[in-house]
Amino acid sequence: MAARIVVTKESGELLFDTTKICYGLVKSGNFTFIENWSRYYLRSAADPGNGASWSPDPVRVDPAHGFTVVNAISPIVFITGSGCLNGVSRSGNSMTFIYINADENTKYYCFDLMANNIAGSPYLKTFLEDGRLSFNSLQPPLNVIAAVPAPAKPEPWPGNLSGWYRTTYAGGYNIQRRNGNAPAMDCRVDIALGGEEYAAHLPWSRAAVCMNSSAGPGYTVSASEGAYGRTGGISFMFGAAGATTIGFTTQGPGVPAGDNFWGIPDVAPTALVIRTAGLPFPYQ
Repeated sequence: MAARIVVTKESGELLFDTTKICYGLVKSGNFTFIENWSRYYLRSAADPGNGASWSPDPVRVDPAHGFTVVNAISPIVFITGSGCLNGVSRSGNSMTFIYINADENTKYYCFDLMANNIAGSPYLKTFLEDGRLSFNSLQPPLNVIAAVPAPAKPEPWPGNLSGWYRTTYAGGYNIQRRNGNAPAMDCRVDIALGGEEYAAHLPWSRAAVCMNSSAGPGYTVSASEGAYGRTGGISFMFGAAGATTIGFTTQGPGVPAGDNFWGIPDVAPTALVIRTAGLPFPYQ
């Protein structure tokens, strides 16, 4: 049997097991502005199924925020503060994580497989039998303290309005705001965990249709899902997707008036949660 070190906290929480490759913090900080992403509108009498029929709106744009990490192998990002991951851009050995519905107040904690390339001493390093590093005490380890499933959808509108929802989550609430120069409506739901500050990671997310009639009669965009930590717990959210198309939904039979959502998938993701206390910030 291979040599093994297992370290736990007084509470019994597992800190690390040297027979498994641990994740360690490689970078933390605040999001920075990257660029504006235009929303797109359909030119009159054009085929909506043809991508060339859509033109960027020069006024209604969504600011993209995020950060870049270098030489990452398999990174995982936890955030404190609003944001929906809308993609990852690669250039050489750099990866840029791009979020919409965020700003410079959102904090990130990026973890990756622990590596043997960090200077400092003293240290404890452990290796698997094949020579791969499994733990490096020079890196703050990832310690997931909870896995929180997104709440279920609320009850839909009754009768011929079924399929439309006032919110995306049972117990959720809608927020009207400006996303850069564009009107935006978020649906959020708050999950209480305690008095500390937390960060959250959503392994995968959903999309839905958002009819934000407060921005104009039947004003419709696509929305993407996110999860984030805050002091006291975490929140799930749906917000405008980056480079979304702009549509106008006629309200009437089968379509309720007001602000609504449609096409919300039934299967919901589960957010992973960490405490931010004790993690260096900013880092690297």
